[in-house]
Amino acid sequence: MLPPMGSPGGLGGGDVASALTRGKKKKDDPARELAEIASRLSPEDQASLLKFARFLEQESPAPAPEPVPEPEPIPRPENESVIKAMRRLSATYHMLDRSKLLNETSALMAQHVMQGRSAVEVIDELEVVFQTHYEKVVAEDPTRKDGSSQASADATNGDASR
Repeated sequence: MLPPMGSPGGLGGGDVASALTRGKKKKDDPARELAEIASRLSPEDQASLLKFARFLEQESPAPAPEPVPEPEPIPRPENESVIKAMRRLSATYHMLDRSKLLNETSALMAQHVMQGRSAVEVIDELEVVFQTHYEKVVAEDPTRKDGSSQASADATNGDASR
């Protein structure tokens, strides 16, 4: 059991523990707060909380899926390095899961660094990799069944034709 708030052993509003955790908690993180509360409950109360949470989950409507956002094109500067191109493309295609790009992008980076492939060629191919992954995500997007994915692909093709 926790000591009462403000008691000598307790977690009062002005002690060191609250000062250390004040800035570290994610703001508005109900999952973390719920887990903290659950950890302080008896096993019976934890089981009741879990049953109630499952009930709410079944009764609540599924949230509407968010559409995949459009890329935010950033102009390609002259004499861009491969590293800066990766940063630019990551910012342009911020909605992509970078772990799914890792294999292809790291292979291209290795070709540039280890095999001396020109930066321009590697960057051109990186742009194709990012655009292809974006088009795949858009094609799988359940909110875009009206053909807008083709318009988005056409818009990004204009940027990659350098």
